[in-house]
Amino acid sequence: MKKTIAMLSAILAFAAAAGAGAQAAQAGQPAPYVRVSGEATATVDADLAILSLGIVQQAKTTLAAREAVTAAADKAIAAVAALGIARKDIRTSGFSITPVYDERPGKQNQIVGYRADCSITLRLEDTALVAEAIDAATGAGANEVRNLDYRKKSEDELRVETLKRAVANAAAKASAIAATLGRTLGPAISVEEQGYSLRAPDSRLFLAKAAMGSATASPREAFSPGSIEVSASVVAVFELR
Repeated sequence: MKKTIAMLSAILAFAAAAGAGAQAAQAGQPAPYVRVSGEATATVDADLAILSLGIVQQAKTTLAAREAVTAAADKAIAAVAALGIARKDIRTSGFSITPVYDERPGKQNQIVGYRADCSITLRLEDTALVAEAIDAATGAGANEVRNLDYRKKSEDELRVETLKRAVANAAAKASAIAATLGRTLGPAISVEEQGYSLRAPDSRLFLAKAAMGSATASPREAFSPGSIEVSASVVAVFELR
């Protein structure tokens, strides 16, 4: 009889210990959560143009080539400045002088002159000035249009606003999932930025139009900046209650 009571007591003690362990394990489980992605896109008008112009001059000597490219650059800068473009928004860069070789058979190693090259970069806060700036600069000494980029002045602010909308999109998805499961949405546990992109118009299209001298569009229309597309994505984890 005593042996039976002892065995029964051991079984009850084991069961109690097991039950306590199960409760502890359950209490230690992480709170339920939902993991969602959020996306946002926006289309905005470009309000800034970065225009790069090239000046190339060739002469018999390095000095003559340098003087020629410098004089042409000074005239081009004065011409665009006359349009009201501030001097702080006009920058020269990439100056170089390279020898020019005779291309006739048997004379390829003979230097026949020197080519001087430099670039002028314009920051145009009035995008309507692009066509006029090109005309003014090329009419005064610039002989290449090297690049044209359209941008947004407040790109940092645009990025923040797009990310905010992506987070709001993620929260709306999580709330819908929680409601479907009969739960309420708790606070965000984590939010990670997955990507951000800003896609500006392809400058090659504008330069091609300018080169062809399109008969169907005026210079202003040919260089119309168009729109910039921005997108952002996040991954967020929310607690479920």
